[in-house]
Amino acid sequence: MKFSIISKMKALNTLSISILLTAGLSAQSLVSVDGDLNFPATNELQASTQTLRLYNPNSYPISVEAVDRFEIYGNKVFSLSDSIFTVMPSDTFSLTVSFLPEHNIQHEQVLVFKSTNGFGHTAVGLSAQGTYSKSYYSTTQNKEQQALKNALNTRLAQGYSDQGYNGARDLMYGSIDNVAGQVECVYTGRTATFNTRSGANNNSFNCEHTFPQGFFNSNVPMRSDIHHLFPTDATANSRRGNDPFGVVGTASWTQGGSKSGGGKFEPRDAHKGAVARAMMYFVIRYQDYAGHFSGQETILRQWHDQFPPSTAEQARNTAIYNVQNNRNPFVDYPQFIERISDVDGTASAADRFVQYYSDDTIFLAQGPSITRTYSFVIYNDGNKDMGVDNLALSDPDLNFSSATPTTFLLSPGDYQVIEIEFQAQKNYQASMAFRQLGDSDSITIPIMSGPALSLLAFADAPSIRFYPNPVKGLLQVQSVEDISSLQMIDAAGALHSLPLAEQIDLSAFAAGVYTLIYREKSSDADRQERIIIQ
Repeated sequence: MKFSIISKMKALNTLSISILLTAGLSAQSLVSVDGDLNFPATNELQASTQTLRLYNPNSYPISVEAVDRFEIYGNKVFSLSDSIFTVMPSDTFSLTVSFLPEHNIQHEQVLVFKSTNGFGHTAVGLSAQGTYSKSYYSTTQNKEQQALKNALNTRLAQGYSDQGYNGARDLMYGSIDNVAGQVECVYTGRTATFNTRSGANNNSFNCEHTFPQGFFNSNVPMRSDIHHLFPTDATANSRRGNDPFGVVGTASWTQGGSKSGGGKFEPRDAHKGAVARAMMYFVIRYQDYAGHFSGQETILRQWHDQFPPSTAEQARNTAIYNVQNNRNPFVDYPQFIERISDVDGTASAADRFVQYYSDDTIFLAQGPSITRTYSFVIYNDGNKDMGVDNLALSDPDLNFSSATPTTFLLSPGDYQVIEIEFQAQKNYQASMAFRQLGDSDSITIPIMSGPALSLLAFADAPSIRFYPNPVKGLLQVQSVEDISSLQMIDAAGALHSLPLAEQIDLSAFAAGVYTLIYREKSSDADRQERIIIQ
């Protein structure tokens, strides 16, 4: 079966907006003047921004009450300056969309501006390339799973400078792990004053191989790779031996927070994250000798997340890079592990079939007799292609617009707007049905008429508006001359008087949800509006 390819809406200029109005589209959702947004390549240190203008081509206000955003690896990397606002008739509302990536991958997502006015929602596509500020990892860009592991393996070996086992220990004791003349045992916290190998022996210190060297026959470069070598108390090192890391229930030995027992060794909390990252580095850089790592991967991932890299661990990573010419990627970018499902075996992403629908039930606006349009959004939030066919409406008085395909394919991160034409004076109890590619069962979305809307009241609605919302610092007040009093109630119920001004400084108020109460001069009526202070 063939599926049509979705072409995303291009930017609308002033002329095209005029064409929309003269074409008779008098009732529809907001229109993105800028079409879909394309961001420049952006790294994790500095967000990039784009201005988004939403145009209201109608003769009534449209209120946005929420914006649906989506996660990638558990993070929402796109943010907005406003998520609750009203766009007046024939007006344009501008907001800022920011992109701050966690990963150096291509991002394809959508923003869905949700409205309950009865004309549906507005979808704006987002396309952005995430990068990393450390160019050392440029070869990992847009790679995931096994391809990412292979890229890291190659990068960590490239230009590697083996210091030899004696040289590695000299560097550890003399500078890398020497702070003001003292060296600390990573397992017990015991410190001693020395800076040489002989000094280590005299103070009962030695060198711990986090991945035990007995499993790789003490061969170099594994034996001398400082990324998994740490200074330890000789007794603690002996207690650990070749035991795997894990949670110790009944301890036969404990010191400084570390424990041994039941064939496992549990380092103190201060070193758990570093242990996890050293082990993951070793397996990616070399291999899992004797399958030692495989049984520990779950707990090591937990420790990696629970105990992120400290400033000292990051400095140690750089100090090792200065002599070995390679880095531990999980110290620089802990989020790398989110793109690797299996450190030990062949990594591959599980299939994710996740579809987003903007409505569980469609509520159509009611009003004077005129053909109106409702916009329903389908978005592919999974990692596999999604096909839709057999798109149908149960009521003959409902029709799809000519721009709506009844069969289409969505790639991951792509969306489609389904436009339903209806008669506002009619009372509907109907449904829209469609089938996903490969499924025999149809998905049904009920369609009902919403409460009657007075478009005249909408047209006469006051132009008073408070923005941005959420607000941080200055709150802008539109048509302040139409307000006779303004107050704000906090979450505790306390009432605060606010000045009647076009700009109000709210920086003295704590973050939270507040209610504005203002008196409108024309009606002498009190009105309320919720705002969020960040």
